[in-house]
Formats: sequence, structure tokens, C-alpha cells
Amino acid sequence: MTSYTPYAASKMINDQLAADGFEKILPPQMFYNYTTARIRAGKTPMIACDEAGKISAEGLAAWYEKYVAKNLVK
Repeated sequence: MTSYTPYAASKMINDQLAADGFEKILPPQMFYNYTTARIRAGKTPMIACDEAGKISAEGLAAWYEKYVAKNLVK
């Protein structure tokens, strides 16, 4: 199973956003807040993570689909 740090996840998502025609750039801090910070606070991460607390590839893909769908509506 592939997993990513918040920084690596932000790079991948920003590359995918650009490839899909979006001009938005998401900061690495956002991915940290959605995952690592929530785990440390005893909350459920907003992007699925593995047992080591890194963002799972499947979780990142699912989050991206929801993010794009939400932003296409705007």
C-alpha cells in the first residue's frame, strides 16, 4: 500500500489540479491539518490514513474526487 506525507500529498494534488485545468494551489499545511494534526488531537482524519499516520493513496484519491466535485459546483 502506498502512503504519502502531507507535503508529498500536496505536491501530487497540486499537479493533478493543474492537469485538470484548475488554477488553485493547495498548501501542504492544509493536508497536515486534515490528517496529522487531527490524529494528534484524537480526532478522525479528513483524508484516510494508514496505521503509521501517513495519507493512503486510496484515501487521497477519494478525497480528491470529493474536492473536485465540490469545487465544480462553485
